[in-house]
Amino acid sequence: MNLGEPFSRWCKGLWFVPLICVLAGVALSFGTIAIDKAYQYELVPRSISGGPDAAVEILGTVAASMVSLTALVLTITMVVVQLAMGQFSPRIVQRILQDKPSQFAIGIFVGTFAHAMLALREVHTDGEGIVPGLAVVIAFVLVVISIMVLVWYVNHIGRALRVSALIELVGNDTRKLLDKFYANVGSACKAEQS
Repeated sequence: MNLGEPFSRWCKGLWFVPLICVLAGVALSFGTIAIDKAYQYELVPRSISGGPDAAVEILGTVAASMVSLTALVLTITMVVVQLAMGQFSPRIVQRILQDKPSQFAIGIFVGTFAHAMLALREVHTDGEGIVPGLAVVIAFVLVVISIMVLVWYVNHIGRALRVSALIELVGNDTRKLLDKFYANVGSACKAEQS
């Protein structure tokens, strides 16, 4: 058995891309907090990031909304899988679960959640308070990106469920399997004809 085969299967799972995005969100959060600390939390003025109470509200809302958005996308994906199982070939189910745009959408949402949660623990409300301004601004940017990804994902899933797209998907898989299992037969036939 090829050692790359289990890793390849492992990477194709529904959870692999979201896991990478969570790790990227964690790294982004630690990076922005480190930059904020290096500038004594004065890199981004409070007129932009808000005070400690506003930062807690913002980051808490971002985290809660990203959990809801992730649940929505996972629910849509599972409904699509059930519809595909009932109306189309069971071969399509695996391909839908391996759909990189779906994995990427889920990943963006959980990565934004991870960033917001880690940035939230850096906010201190006692006294003058500490606000990691750069982390709050990055959370705003990630929310805007998440909204764009949500619209893009809904468009993508609508196009992916067209009958022509599903037939093309099964056809591409069939061609790949034929090339994989009968590659030597094709080259042997060409050699005989020469």
